[in-house]
This record gives sequence, structure tokens and C-alpha cells, in this order.
Amino acid sequence: MEHAGLYRRAMAPVAIIVGILGLAAAVFAQVVGWTEANRFASYWMGVGVISMLSALLLIRSQALKGGEIFWSPPTRRVAQAMAPMLAVGLGLGLLELLHAPMDRDGIRLAAIWMILYGGALHSAGFFMQRGLRLLGWIFVIIGIICLFISEFGETSWLADNQAHWVMGWAFGGNNLAYGLYLKLTAEPLKTK
Repeated sequence: MEHAGLYRRAMAPVAIIVGILGLAAAVFAQVVGWTEANRFASYWMGVGVISMLSALLLIRSQALKGGEIFWSPPTRRVAQAMAPMLAVGLGLGLLELLHAPMDRDGIRLAAIWMILYGGALHSAGFFMQRGLRLLGWIFVIIGIICLFISEFGETSWLADNQAHWVMGWAFGGNNLAYGLYLKLTAEPLKTK
């Protein structure tokens, strides 16, 4: 039971920070007017790197504060479980950068990234609490829905110039909601 409380206290700030970064990145891209297809993949790959580094620094500081080693066997198992899906996402982003600007599709790339990120979270969830696997499934389902709408739907609200909002809602909103849920449902620390 103590392990579940520790997980919630450790993961909540990480999910909140990643969520805030995702939402801020979407707002920034729209305000600045970076809605062209040629900026989407590189911009969000950069946001992903910043989010990952922020999460790793936060986890490292939590480990140091708790007197634990950062790159522990459980941490390695989680990283190894997530790595294949995240590597595929990176590869697809790089392939998108190689396409001519008129062939780029931000909504499709965002949907595939959601599916891959969901798969990575689901894989990591086998070493953590069940909620992370559920969050992974949420990303997979939202990604599939966006993929089908992008392919078969004739909607103007899910056009390529809305791809930043889709990313902000999916990655920012979902991570932020998950982090707040973890924080609000965590049991307070017991003092001895």
C-alpha cells in the first residue's frame, strides 16, 4: 500500500509539469502563428525533448531528495518498456521532416504519436499502477479516433492548422488531468 502512495506522490508532479508544457506549447504555437505543416514535426519533437528532460530532472531530484539512486533497476525496466514505442515515434517524426511540405500531415502524425505514446505508457504501466495503463489506452483510443477523422471525415474543425491544439489537448490536457488526479487522490504522508 505504501508503494501506491509513493507512486502517486512521485508521478503527480511529473505528469503535471509535462501537461503544463504541452498546453503552453500548443498555445504558443497558435499565438505565434506556426500553423504551417513544415513547422509541426520539428516543433513538437523539440517540445517532447524539453518535456522528457524536465521529467527526468524532476525524477532525479525526487530520487536525490529521497536518498535513492536515480537509475535503479525498476527505473531501467520502465525505460526499457517505453523505449521501443518512443523510438518509433521519433523515427516517424524524422520521416515527416523529410517529406516535402505539401505532403506533411500534422493531424495524422499527432494521432500516430498519441497511439505510440499510449503504447509506451501502457507498457510502463505493467511496472506501476493500473492507472497508467488506463491512461495509455485513453491515448490509443483518442489517437485512433483522430486518425479515422483525419482519413475519412470531411471536417473543417480537425484540419491540419488545428494540429497544435490537438497535441495540446491530447498530451497537455491528458497528462495534466492525470497528474492532478494523482495529486488529489494521494494519501498524505504519515509521520512517525
